[in-house]
Amino acid sequence: MKHRKGTYLALLIVTGFATGALAPTGEPLRIGSEEYFEADDWFEAGVELNGDRNYPEAAEAFSRSIALEPYNALSWLNLGTAQALAGDYPHAIDSLKKSVELDPSLALAVSNLGEVYFRVDRYEEAATAYKDLLSLWPGNANALYKLGLSHLMLNDAGKAQAEYLLLKIIDPELAEKLHRAIIQGAK
Repeated sequence: MKHRKGTYLALLIVTGFATGALAPTGEPLRIGSEEYFEADDWFEAGVELNGDRNYPEAAEAFSRSIALEPYNALSWLNLGTAQALAGDYPHAIDSLKKSVELDPSLALAVSNLGEVYFRVDRYEEAATAYKDLLSLWPGNANALYKLGLSHLMLNDAGKAQAEYLLLKIIDPELAEKLHRAIIQGAK
């Protein structure tokens, strides 16, 4: 789980540098301190706030972007991710589901949705999300690992073992972690 959070934060930081949103400034950005009129402005503010680990204000910025452009799947993705990072899992699930509804090919939204489902012990839905992710991104080691763990949490060691065998080819180190979990679950 920590791996996904780190990967996503790295993606946000790279995006922030590419857009100039993370350029050094004197004061940290706070919602309400400036007026933003365009959805892109709110989106960029949300990316910057996420980069500063200010997740509640990032969620507010993404919400304002969505109010101006309600059909922007990336804004819904970022809103859901900020909500998840703030620990607001029920709203994160709703936002991430909306992102996937708007753009079913947005692999990061599907991945984050699976991660949130897993964190709230909704393993059947997590497994479905990870299967969907694998159809979009075949060979995704993290998706195979989390799918195997989801099967294990659903007391289906056979399916978990099948994911282990696939993962062993792609990422032997991660496969070994899954294998240890399977063995520990069998005890």
